[in-house]
Amino acid sequence: MGTIIVMVLAVAGWFQLRERIVDQGVQAADTCVEGDAVVAVVVEPDLSGPVSALAQRFTDGRPVVRDQCISVRVTSADSDTVAAAISAGASVWDEAALGPVPALWIPRSSDSVAAVPVESIDGTPRSVATSPVVLAGPAPVTDALARADIGWADLPDLQSTPDALDVLGRGGLRLQLPVGPASDSTTSALAAVVASSLGEPDRPVAVEGIRSGLAVSALSALATTDLGIEAVTPESTDEALGRLTADMSATAQAHAVPVTAQQLSNAAASDLTAYAPAGPTPMADHPAAVLAGQWTDETRRRAAAQFVDFMRQTENTPVFVDLGFEVGAPPGNAPVASPDARRAMVDLVQNPATPRRVTIVLDVSGSMDTAEGERTRLQNTTDALVQQFGSVVDSSQLGLWVYSSDLDAGRAFRTVVPAGPVDETLPTGMRREQLIAAASTLQPEAATSTYESMLAAYASAVDGFVAGRPNSVLLVTDGPDDNALATSDRFIEALTASTDQNRPVSIDVVSIGDNPDIETLQSMADITGGSLTTVGSSAGPELADLLRRLLY
Repeated sequence: MGTIIVMVLAVAGWFQLRERIVDQGVQAADTCVEGDAVVAVVVEPDLSGPVSALAQRFTDGRPVVRDQCISVRVTSADSDTVAAAISAGASVWDEAALGPVPALWIPRSSDSVAAVPVESIDGTPRSVATSPVVLAGPAPVTDALARADIGWADLPDLQSTPDALDVLGRGGLRLQLPVGPASDSTTSALAAVVASSLGEPDRPVAVEGIRSGLAVSALSALATTDLGIEAVTPESTDEALGRLTADMSATAQAHAVPVTAQQLSNAAASDLTAYAPAGPTPMADHPAAVLAGQWTDETRRRAAAQFVDFMRQTENTPVFVDLGFEVGAPPGNAPVASPDARRAMVDLVQNPATPRRVTIVLDVSGSMDTAEGERTRLQNTTDALVQQFGSVVDSSQLGLWVYSSDLDAGRAFRTVVPAGPVDETLPTGMRREQLIAAASTLQPEAATSTYESMLAAYASAVDGFVAGRPNSVLLVTDGPDDNALATSDRFIEALTASTDQNRPVSIDVVSIGDNPDIETLQSMADITGGSLTTVGSSAGPELADLLRRLLY
């Protein structure tokens, strides 16, 4: 009997001991035997308030990940600045400017995430709060846009057409484009215009697309209102909204500003209303991106993912909704544009293309067969010209001449494509297409006869002068005139006699490499009010950038 009692007591003692061991394990977990871990979060400023509030709520719940007590610390920074820092690498992260090295990043939109190396991000970022980009304006303006079912692709015509809103007595659209601090809505709106104009709403907006003729024409039209006033302003979006609110009359210089719906709902400008143009939906979707690799460790990655789940829980989303944000999956048709693409769009509206009439006179002499880089001078030059032919605005007029010696019935020059509107349909196709096709097939010929060719091209340009726009002849050459019977003095005298002050045509000269005839080239530019630019080599971006400036 005594033996049985002893055994019962032993078993009871074992269960008590096991329960104490379990309790001690739970207590050890609660006290975080591996210590504390801080999860740093960097967030776009417009979302820093609600994210900070949820970070405190999450931390107060004493979450434990891998036996470490987790706390979340939030700092805010501009998304483009953070994207550049992430691309540079964790080893050069500036804690003084940006806060602790983050485990979680919440930028304004997926554009920013697309700008950083793929290996920097762990998994697929998930949106925590969204807000579409809309047009803010007085109710008569937004109501008129809604009745007409206006889309993003329609905005350039409305901007530049003086009677676009005449039914309201308001003239053109007069859309303002703030590009100062906190003006990301402008680039989102521009991306929607480009995507719609190109008919590619589901593809990322790329720099190549922005430089196409359709996109250049659309963005250039947005750059100036029907009053002839620049639409681009160095203000922030909030400042532009304030100016719009200050004068909502029919005669105001501004009628609309791109803004997120959330920003408008929280603006002091409560009398403004919103219109969402048809087409793609530009969006501030605030994706929560957990960083990977060198940026953090496994514990903080797991904790960051848990915090993202926490922010997306139904009981926590009201902190976003109360500030005017939306929650849930964003629409899948938001145009995405990289930082390079956003810069290209802003550059284009700040420096819009000007409709011009330009006759390009291209040297195809034997010296243009000189190798520079992986191709010849002529190939590099025609590549650069083809790029510009595809980009100039539809309302520009271009023509292409080539010259060497004996190219056309004893003449040194040949008209490849006569000057005219690039969107004009010729018997052999649209002029733009003809320019591209012709330039792509040119071959080096023989000697150089610059003087004879330029006199003929200049006289033709004066005869074909079009008022109301810049008229010019663009000479691209790499060598001196080879005709022993022609002299520089006689050429300059004849050129001077050809000028007509009532039909001003300038000569812009691009000289490739060393040219012994540089003084004559400078004289022809000076006489006609043009320019002379020397490029050391046809290889590289310098030549293409120069031709872009001269043809835009």
